[in-house]
Amino acid sequence: MSTTQQAHLRWDLSKLYWGPDDPQIDTDLARAHQEAEAFRTRYYGKVHTLSTDALREALVAQEAFSDELGKLGGYASLAFSANTQDEAIKSLLARVRVELTELMNAVQFFDLELQSVPDDAYKAYLEAPVLANYHYHLERLKKYAPHTLSEGEERVLAIKDVSGLGAWSQLYTEISAGLKVSLELPDGPREVTVAEARALRSDPDRRVRDAATVGVYKTYAAQSHVLTYIFNTIYEDHRQTLQLRNYDDPMAPTLLDEDLEPEVIEALMSAVESHYPLVQRYYRTKAKVLGISDFGSHDTLAPYSEVERQVPYEEARRIVLDCFASFSPAFSERAKGFFEEAYIDVPPAPGKQSGAFCSGMRPGMHPYVLLNYTNRLDDVMTLAHELGHGVHFMLAGEHQTLANYFPILPLAETASTFAELITVNRLLALETDPLVRRQLLAARIEDAVTTIMRQVMYTRWEQRAHALRAKGVVAPEEYCRLWLEGNQAVYGDAVKRSDWDQWGWITIPHLVQYRFYCYSYAFGQLLVYALYQQYREEGEAFVPKLLDVLSAGGSAPASVILRRVNVDIKDPAFWQKGLALLAGMLEEFEAAV
Repeated sequence: MSTTQQAHLRWDLSKLYWGPDDPQIDTDLARAHQEAEAFRTRYYGKVHTLSTDALREALVAQEAFSDELGKLGGYASLAFSANTQDEAIKSLLARVRVELTELMNAVQFFDLELQSVPDDAYKAYLEAPVLANYHYHLERLKKYAPHTLSEGEERVLAIKDVSGLGAWSQLYTEISAGLKVSLELPDGPREVTVAEARALRSDPDRRVRDAATVGVYKTYAAQSHVLTYIFNTIYEDHRQTLQLRNYDDPMAPTLLDEDLEPEVIEALMSAVESHYPLVQRYYRTKAKVLGISDFGSHDTLAPYSEVERQVPYEEARRIVLDCFASFSPAFSERAKGFFEEAYIDVPPAPGKQSGAFCSGMRPGMHPYVLLNYTNRLDDVMTLAHELGHGVHFMLAGEHQTLANYFPILPLAETASTFAELITVNRLLALETDPLVRRQLLAARIEDAVTTIMRQVMYTRWEQRAHALRAKGVVAPEEYCRLWLEGNQAVYGDAVKRSDWDQWGWITIPHLVQYRFYCYSYAFGQLLVYALYQQYREEGEAFVPKLLDVLSAGGSAPASVILRRVNVDIKDPAFWQKGLALLAGMLEEFEAAV
């Protein structure tokens, strides 16, 4: 993309604030401090005396206060993601984090006092019709009581996290976003961003793929001293938090957040692991089709034709919106706004965070999408994926207040993965070029490998890495060993690995910025396989059911929300159904080639 095109395709954050020096930021922060003090004065020490009507009034006020903080924190985070090297933005982010921590500390007494309300009185809150909108929020809040500390201790932990956990995560992002990858390519040396180097891993020229794959790992490995230190520090912080909060397993806080039983996730991961041979079978087929006898990790993303199909961004926009419209006009209409009102940051840029995400922030605030679009067919699917998230946030925001707005993790990937699937399947239905069809058929499987198989491998690696860290400081070589073991389980001898492949773990931001997030991708993909099969059977009658699930946000447990579409995630056989659909996709691909 030209410089002019890049400028045109950057998002417009002025809808929040015009820049890091916007005086409205100071005004909003000052007002937030006043509101926090007023809230504390009104309710401190009195929560246990509140009637159901008074409690509802307090919860509404708490949501309104949090909404304001969401705008401040959202702007600072988005601005930093788009330019991690800008000193004014970094300064604002640091300041906002400190101030938001102070503000949340000022009002956190409310939840703590609410948790300590006697069970009989709390039951009356849960049964009160006037509090129906907050039923699930109150239910979940009580479950945190055994893991909640005193107000003073909670304040100390929150302050500590600003210069601890949050700072280390930000440092990882700054280092990663600032990396430049030096490549020796057939047409000469080139220096590119990490996002651009990753895009070259699907280049038709095998020499380019090899150089790009090794180049990314080598660039990260050169920073392994500081990056490994970040991993060790964050994982030790998590271990200490587990002890302080009386959790018995590193994954326990995540599962409590998502209201899931460990048995459900273990059944999911075990089912996926038992189907790793599908991955090996696919890549053996790919190696045969491409005529590569020494098929390596740098070949896993190889295209099936010498000339990779390029999809300009405007074409991708049309494709995705048309595919969304074929499913639901309501879906497509909401997605249009992202393009028309500059809520997407499109091109790779120096200092820009790599990868892609959608930030929902708060009800009533339009979501923002970050991409690193490089005109690849995979980028079209990423666009569909992130817009799916965006539509999900919009639907939830239209029907839920802040307490129930954010989709719980198991459902967070539902709309995004469904959006990808309807896009690739519609493209398949319309495509007549056999080479492009073959690429699309392969894309469905490779997406499943990435979203299901690899994400479960990431989660297992994270479990083992935390267990290892609990015994002491972990050398980078040990993290590398765990990574190679995980890759061996997934790929077997179907994919040869170079010495540089062991550094894959250090390039995955999810393993730094979140704890045990990755399983949700596999959860979402297999769930969507089941939902898509239902859509094929029911047709248009299924559409309002899915929109209803998305509109539910986080207003009930995943198991309850999914009953609306006749899904039982507690049935171990459920995961086998999705994996059987994947096996069918592989058979379809094998027949086509």
